[in-house]
Amino acid sequence: MEMPRTLVLSGHFPPESGGVQTFTWELVRRLPADRVVVVAPASPGAADFDAGLEFPVVRRRGYLLFRGLRRLVARQGTEAAWITAVAPFGLYAPLVRAAGVRRLVGSTHGQELGWFRAPPTRAALRAVVRSFDVVTHLSAGTLPELQEAVRDRTRLVQLAGAVDTGRFRPGLDGAQVRRRHGLGRGPVVLSVARLVRRKGHDVLLRAWGDVVRRHPDARLVIVGDGPMRRRLAELAAQAPPGTVTLAGPITPADLPYYYAAADVFTLPCRDDRCGLQTEGLGLSVLEASATGVPVVVGRSGGSPEALMDGRTGLLVDAGGPDELALALHRLLADPGRAAAMGAAGRAWARERWSWDAAAVRLAALLSGNDRPSGTPLGARRRTPWMEPVWPSRSS
Repeated sequence: MEMPRTLVLSGHFPPESGGVQTFTWELVRRLPADRVVVVAPASPGAADFDAGLEFPVVRRRGYLLFRGLRRLVARQGTEAAWITAVAPFGLYAPLVRAAGVRRLVGSTHGQELGWFRAPPTRAALRAVVRSFDVVTHLSAGTLPELQEAVRDRTRLVQLAGAVDTGRFRPGLDGAQVRRRHGLGRGPVVLSVARLVRRKGHDVLLRAWGDVVRRHPDARLVIVGDGPMRRRLAELAAQAPPGTVTLAGPITPADLPYYYAAADVFTLPCRDDRCGLQTEGLGLSVLEASATGVPVVVGRSGGSPEALMDGRTGLLVDAGGPDELALALHRLLADPGRAAAMGAAGRAWARERWSWDAAAVRLAALLSGNDRPSGTPLGARRRTPWMEPVWPSRSS
């Protein structure tokens, strides 16, 4: 299967971290390197990161991704383009068309739902959506609102995130993480996400006192960074002493070992800002499941599709602390049930959530062929659990 030379326009690209960054990176690195050119924002560490890549990356200051686009398209000979997040960069889709790109694919995540729910941004996106040949969505949960907003202006196709089940797997030793944070031998509840309101960590910390009352040796570890960090630190200080760790951002190489140190994982997401912010799927939930850890997930947007409720974990209303605290208690109180859910999550992740299959799907969409088959284009033979999420010079 052939793939046209493609311009990837992304405001979410490594070395910055985040869900959309992971989505973009895991797909781009599986495409044939000689068919890809990336345009992304400049960021600290970007030069060292880009030096380890096999495809060119053009860095722009701020979010001026579309400056000099016509010259770039002509110089690179690109025929297709992928805008990795329609909100807000889909607004520039007509400029991408005008630059000479013949086929244009755009991807939506959780934030696009908020844009389509607000009249001004809904009108702006509706005005440009005809410029796309295809717009992708993450899950069936995010599809109905997109269908209503897009209507017959373009085609909607699913392109979901996934998980590297070689890198995130059972059997890793989480003892070093436990020692690093003084977690002891009791059960550990882990949450990994950007620290923003819709991820629900404030509700998790409100629920934590009840969890510790029933399980005094339980410990909570929150991994990530973001605008809510200071507020979460204030809430953590009100928890029983020594029971909450805000680990901050960690290296990609360390991340699998944090999952390995956990007994239960939670992403207590909920719709926020009157529904303008919602969850697209929840890649960290898939990473936990791939590691064999049972999950507790808040209901928001497409998040219910990141688990099999009652089989790989529990789906809860995380708008308040009560249901969340009860779900955590039930899994901590029944290690046998928790282990069975973790094993089911591992099997489900291996069967259902493949980055390789998603990359083949993307290549087909860029080519105008929606029925991909075979192995991912440009796939390189590596031992998956030996490589980091982001490459280094030596990768």
